[in-house]
Amino acid sequence: MSLDLTTTIARLRNAGDRLRAMPVAAIAAALERVAHRWQDRTAPERRIALAELPQRVPFGRPVCERALDALFEPLTAPRLLALLDDLLGTHQALDAFVPLVRHTSSILPSESASVRRKAFGADVALLILAGNIIGVGIWDIAFCLLCKTPVLVKPSSDEPLLPALFAQSLAAAAPELADAVASLPPDVQLEVWDGIDAVIVYGTDETVTAVKRCAPAKVRVIERGHRFSVAIVDAAYADERTAQLLALDIARFDQRGCLSPQVCFVVGRAATAAFGHKVAEALQRLNAELPPVLRDSERARVTHFRLTCQMLGAQVLAPSDASWTVAVWDAPTMCDAWQKVACSARVVHIVAMDTLDAVFDALRPLGQFLQGVAVAMDETMAERAAEALGHMGASRVCPVGRLQTPPLEWSQDGKHLIAELVRWCDLEPLALPAPEGGWVPVFEGDAERTALARFMLEQQGIPVSVEVDFDPSDPTQPRQRLCVPAEHAADAQRVFAQLPDR
Repeated sequence: MSLDLTTTIARLRNAGDRLRAMPVAAIAAALERVAHRWQDRTAPERRIALAELPQRVPFGRPVCERALDALFEPLTAPRLLALLDDLLGTHQALDAFVPLVRHTSSILPSESASVRRKAFGADVALLILAGNIIGVGIWDIAFCLLCKTPVLVKPSSDEPLLPALFAQSLAAAAPELADAVASLPPDVQLEVWDGIDAVIVYGTDETVTAVKRCAPAKVRVIERGHRFSVAIVDAAYADERTAQLLALDIARFDQRGCLSPQVCFVVGRAATAAFGHKVAEALQRLNAELPPVLRDSERARVTHFRLTCQMLGAQVLAPSDASWTVAVWDAPTMCDAWQKVACSARVVHIVAMDTLDAVFDALRPLGQFLQGVAVAMDETMAERAAEALGHMGASRVCPVGRLQTPPLEWSQDGKHLIAELVRWCDLEPLALPAPEGGWVPVFEGDAERTALARFMLEQQGIPVSVEVDFDPSDPTQPRQRLCVPAEHAADAQRVFAQLPDR
C-alpha cells in the first residue's frame, strides 16, 4: 500500500483546525453516539469485530464480547466531561481562556487572582499500538479527540482490525470527527516526523526505546511499556467468592495484558494451599463461560511452565489439557521461586506470605514495572498496601475481580493521557495605558491592605495596576500603590468608601 505520509499528516492538521472550532461538549456527545453504536448488537462494526477477532487473536467470542462492552459502556458524554473537569478544572478550558481555579480559604487574592488559562492539545499525535489484548488504543483515540488532537494510528500487525472498525464507526456516527483520525499500515516504517507533536507508544521496553531514539527532541513521547500486575489476598478473605473473582481477572485476557495478575500473594501461609485449590476449581468452572484459546506454541509453553514449577518445588494444579494451571508455592523457602518462571496463558502463581511486609519486600525490586494490584482485605490493610505499593510504582489498587476493567479515570502509569497531552497557556490581566488621561494613583498601603483594595476594584470591573515602592522612613517595609485609568478614578474612590477599617 503506497502512502504519502506527509499528505496524511497535513490532512490531519487541517482536520485539527476544524476540531478546535468545535465545543468540547459537542465532541463528547459525538463520542457517545459512536459508543452507543458499538453497544448495538446489530451494528455492522460490532458484528464484523465479533466474527473476525476470534480468528485473529487468541480469545474466544465470549471474551471479545465482554471486552467490547467494557470498552464502550463508559464512553458517555457526562462522564467524559466530568473526567475533563477533574483533570483540567473545567472542560471549558479546552474551548476558551477560563479563570484560574484556586483552592484557598483566604478571601485575599494573590497576584494570579485574575489569571485565565486555556488547555491546548497536540496538533497531531501518533499512536503506536500493541496487539496483546483487545481494544488497546480505543480510549486513547477518544482522549485525543477530546483534547482536540487529531491522531494518526499505527495498529499492531497482530490486531489491526478494531482500530479500523472504530474509524469506520466514527464516519458513520460522528462524521465531524472522522477526518481527525487516520491509520497507517501495521508494517509501515515511520520515516517522517514533521508535523507530529506527540507519540503514544505501546509495546515492549525495546519498542519504546526504539521510538524514543527515532523521535525528534521536540516530540513528546508518552510511554506505555512493559508492566505487570499482581493480587494480594488476606487469609480472612481467601474464600470461594474471592477465588471466583480472581479467576475472572486471570481468564479475561489469559495473562497477556499489563493488568493480568501474574501472581497472587496470600497473607497467611496456612490458607494458601486451600485457596489455590479454590482458584483451580473457579478456573475450571470458567472454562465453559470463557473458553481459553491457545496457540500450539502456547500449549508447549504451558507444559514447560508446569514442569519447571514442579522441579522448583511448587504444587501444580492442572487439568489434563492446557486450559489452566495453578502453581502453589507455600513453603517458607519458596517466596521468590515464582519469579523464575512465567507464561502468557491461563496460569497463575499462588504464593504464601507470612505478612504484608513480606509481600512488599518481594515486590520492591520489581516496583518500576508494577502497574495494578487487586486486593481482597479490609479497608485499613488496603490503605496501607496502597501507600506502600503506590510508592513503589503501582498506579492502581482495586478490588479483586475488577483488575481487567479499569475506569476511564485511571491514571495509567501514574498520569492520565489527557493530562499528558495538553499544555497550558496563561493569560494575565492586561494593564495598558488608557487612551486619554493616562493612569492615576488612587490608593497606597501595605501589601495586605492593598491586596484587599485591588480585589474590590476588580470585583467592580475597574482596570488596576500595582506599583511597588518603599517607605522612606523604613526601607524594609514595601509600600504598594494602585493606579487606575483616569476616567475610573471617581469610581475607585466610591469603592474605597466601602473598604473596611482595620
